[in-house]
Amino acid sequence: LITFTTLLTLASAHFRLQEPYWRGDSFASNRSQWTWPCAGVSQENSTTNRTAWPLTGGTVRANVSHEWAFTYINLGLGEAVTSFNVSLVEGFNQTGAGIFCISETGREALAGLNLTDGQPASVQIIQISHSGASLYNCADIVFRTDATIAGGDTCQNSTGVGGVELASVGSETCKGGA
Repeated sequence: LITFTTLLTLASAHFRLQEPYWRGDSFASNRSQWTWPCAGVSQENSTTNRTAWPLTGGTVRANVSHEWAFTYINLGLGEAVTSFNVSLVEGFNQTGAGIFCISETGREALAGLNLTDGQPASVQIIQISHSGASLYNCADIVFRTDATIAGGDTCQNSTGVGGVELASVGSETCKGGA
């Protein structure tokens, strides 16, 4: 019973990517959300498991369980992605546990990439928890001119869930001898 309770606690302290549809179940016994870059989930199903995404950015929706987590959303272009070198969302503090949703994710970053209909890519979501542990999930997408984003009731945050942009507080030194 103690082992089951421990496993349940570990599983609930992670996040489940709902949209775009995740590459694979990162809660499976041979995988770990602590494993970079995609929780130990390979791209073996990428050709049949790609979510259509608008050229202007798609929906990212996740069921998050940490009360807060620094969150980053990255993109890697191509069929077999080895580098997530495009920052769609540079960093924000996701707050509150529940459903977190962003519509038109990365609109500004995607504008300068000259994307084309049918271009494959992968999205990587990273959450850094209060303990400093990083959690990863990935989804494989294909950019489509006719893809739609979730809107209205389908892309709403749960009550108490939101996000705050991370910002620099400057480089002034502390006063008082510290």
